[in-house]
Amino acid sequence: MEKISIVVVDDHPVIRHGVTSVIKKQADMHMVGESDAAATALPLIKKTDPDVVILDVTMAGISGIDLIPYIKSLSENTRIIIYSMHQSPDVIYRSLKAGAKAYVLKADEIRDLLEAIRTVMQGQMFLSRSLPQDMEEQLLRGEAKKGPLSNLTAREYEIANLLSQGMPPDEIGETLFISPKTVRVHRTNIMHKLNCDRSHELLLLLRDYFPR
Repeated sequence: MEKISIVVVDDHPVIRHGVTSVIKKQADMHMVGESDAAATALPLIKKTDPDVVILDVTMAGISGIDLIPYIKSLSENTRIIIYSMHQSPDVIYRSLKAGAKAYVLKADEIRDLLEAIRTVMQGQMFLSRSLPQDMEEQLLRGEAKKGPLSNLTAREYEIANLLSQGMPPDEIGETLFISPKTVRVHRTNIMHKLNCDRSHELLLLLRDYFPR
């Protein structure tokens, strides 16, 4: 039987090492690479065309959620598993809406992550058992409770994440291949939607929504 090929993308070395070590011991799985950021993850995924990508949400630069469409454009059949510390319904809903097939919490048993890998390979979805039952049902029905960032567009959410890291408009523009002027327009819209009057106020608020 052909082994499941896997790439791990996480900016925490200890997490990457732990996950890859366990995967390498599985008779039906094969590690084909690991990465700590989008810049190196995308070329790796394009080269290896893995069956599964295990992806963190919070990373320097583009978030895991924002990375999903890029992964799907490079490797359409790759199944994406979000492996995160975040339990916010809004974050989980955005992950699933972007195309993730599983959401596993880092506080879960490692066997749950292995089960998630095998489950998505069977064409099914997998959600952490640690999530409340009513939340799981709402997520599967697409009726998750909306969080403070739910009114942001996909691009605004992407920029909000980068703003939370303290990145200036020029640097965000370079990261997303858009002009600094466009970034500033989006920042103004984000401030309006989150009822913030000053950039510093926005930064403090976003750091609560995007804990590192």
